[in-house]
Amino acid sequence: MDYCILEGLHAGIDKDEVLKTMDCYEDSPVYEEVAEEYEEIVGEAQSLVEPIGIIGMGEITEKLASEKYPVGTPVIFAVLSIGNAIKEQSTRFFDEGDYVKGMLFDAMADTALFSLDHAMMGSLRKFCSEHKVGIKKRLEAPHDIPMEAQRVAWETLHLKERFNINISEGFMYDPVKTSCQVFILTDDEAEFRAKHDCRQCNNFTCKHRKVEPVQVTVHRGTETKNFELPPMVSLMEGLRKEGYQFSAACGGKGICGKCRIRVIEGEVYITEEDRSVFTEQEIKDGWRLACRVYPIDDIEIEFALNDESEFEVLTDTSSDEEKGLQDPGGKESAYEVAADIGTTTIAMELLGKDSHAVCGRAAFINSQRVYGADVISRIQASTEGKKDELQKYICDDLKKGLVQLTEECGIELAEIQRIMISGNTTMGHLLMGYDCSGLGVFPFTPVNIDLIEGKASDILKLQDTEAKVQLLPGISTYVGGDIVSGLFACDFDKNEEVCMLIDLGTNGEMAIGNKDRILVTSTAAGPAFEGGNITWGTGSIPGAICSVQIKDEKVEVRTIKDESPTGICGTGVVETAAELLKEELIDETGRLEDDYFDEGYPLAETADGKTIFFTQKDMREIQLAKAAICAGAETLAHHYGIDREDISKIYVAGGFGYKLDTDKAIAIGMFPEEFQGHIEAVGNSSLAGAEKYLRDPDGEARVRRIVELSEEISLSTDKVFNDAYTVSYTHLTL
Repeated sequence: MDYCILEGLHAGIDKDEVLKTMDCYEDSPVYEEVAEEYEEIVGEAQSLVEPIGIIGMGEITEKLASEKYPVGTPVIFAVLSIGNAIKEQSTRFFDEGDYVKGMLFDAMADTALFSLDHAMMGSLRKFCSEHKVGIKKRLEAPHDIPMEAQRVAWETLHLKERFNINISEGFMYDPVKTSCQVFILTDDEAEFRAKHDCRQCNNFTCKHRKVEPVQVTVHRGTETKNFELPPMVSLMEGLRKEGYQFSAACGGKGICGKCRIRVIEGEVYITEEDRSVFTEQEIKDGWRLACRVYPIDDIEIEFALNDESEFEVLTDTSSDEEKGLQDPGGKESAYEVAADIGTTTIAMELLGKDSHAVCGRAAFINSQRVYGADVISRIQASTEGKKDELQKYICDDLKKGLVQLTEECGIELAEIQRIMISGNTTMGHLLMGYDCSGLGVFPFTPVNIDLIEGKASDILKLQDTEAKVQLLPGISTYVGGDIVSGLFACDFDKNEEVCMLIDLGTNGEMAIGNKDRILVTSTAAGPAFEGGNITWGTGSIPGAICSVQIKDEKVEVRTIKDESPTGICGTGVVETAAELLKEELIDETGRLEDDYFDEGYPLAETADGKTIFFTQKDMREIQLAKAAICAGAETLAHHYGIDREDISKIYVAGGFGYKLDTDKAIAIGMFPEEFQGHIEAVGNSSLAGAEKYLRDPDGEARVRRIVELSEEISLSTDKVFNDAYTVSYTHLTL
């Protein structure tokens, strides 16, 4: 017989599984109430279960066929159901407003249906033996086989005639609590791979998922490393926890396409996000997005693209008399540390307390970067349960920097007396472990932006020092201590002439003023200045294209450390746009010429022969970023009541601004032409301000004065800003 109706099936309802399905555990505040409700109704639920089961021979049809399983491949179809009665009772409870009972009945129905799978195995094994076949593989729709498999099974097993089971145009069964499995057959009767394997299933949020950890082998250059990846943890998270640093501008949502790895051995699913980033050939070659990889089995990968371990971090400041370290001339009575916690990078300096000489520097990537390139991504991650993890990362980063400074300078950690930290408001909140929920929604209320003081043992969880930790105060949620520090470094509280400070980062904070009045604002420039949201964008790593010249459509590029091109960093993006405009390969609106509109303009080739393109999408990203900066500067000047040409000095801060060709920035309208000759790159002004605070006995009073002088201008509803932004975005030159 080609089919077998399963008689005497028993569907069990397991209390622990039911409550797990509802996310109700013993430490839940409603556990006792829900558990008591369960005991009262489980008997009724059990009585409503009507188990049905059938298995039968079939084959892969044309609509189900794949390269692996062609038409005619022999299979066994298995369909299990618990009938409609229990689901109908669940629906009645919901309709009556008794949601707890409704949820319990629905969870009981799921548990009962799952239990039939185990109950079927004996009959399935016997059926295989009778037909002298084994089971090579279990397929489940929709991730292993198209949903149409349910219709093929419905027709093959005559489910309508035998059990009155109907099917919709979307291939869904009625009763709803009905499952369908497809088993690929083999001539080896001893093989019986029929049980559900959670590792083979891509329903990563399933409450019943049970899998063992997998082994991951990572190749990076000549280095090979192995680690264990727990269940339901993405490869990206695993790599991050193992200390690998790479770009994840979208925070692991599969949007930015930066966390690229190549699978050498092992099976992983191909996701829609993978298909949107990689070509068919690249997918065949094993390229995947690490944030979308949940390994089915042990895997071996190559980690190369966007490795940010050698990210260039700016420590040069406007207060540097020379870029080299200074000899303090002997042992100091104590030491102090200035630190800048940036969204992307962290920079630290060790100063002698007596001489104020800079004895050592440390700089590295902010480990939180894997949660997203901007503060909004970090805020979201924090409010979604990652607050403690984010705090631990920043504390660990600062500890790493302190260890590096003390070891290189030959001092003990206990000799550090004070640590002065500058950073934006979000970074401060994450370091302190504050609730970030108020930072991301109107009216954008921070927990604390005053001058914060405490012990290193409390704030940094550092036990080997009695050092005092201070965080510079901020002005608002989006104009934080890093901007106050920059204003202090540039002596805004002492300047007679009106100056402007522009910090060219993701948030584009800026200020205008002098000793009498300061206006500040923040504009969402986005991550383009740091290579984010750019097709071939990357951070400031060796091989990143940082300078571009085009003449007669011949391209000359320069890369960081003159290494083989790997991508484009922020300065390379700006220079590419300026050069394309100069050569009339884009028009004044930013539209690429027809020859390059679809694929992009080719800049260089990687070491493995891939072409690095600058695309139309990339052009729009830089237009958005530069428009935000230009319009922000225009708006501040307007509200201050000053013409652009009357601004004495424009201080451009940040690593991107330090390397920026300002002539090319003006050429694409990032800065007004009136700024020509008045721009001064001041490097890491946030670190400079923290360092200056340690040196200046009046530092606290001066910083508090800057905060008092400052007034924030909100740009969201500002007509001047909106008009200027529209003009700047739609026209490259002003």
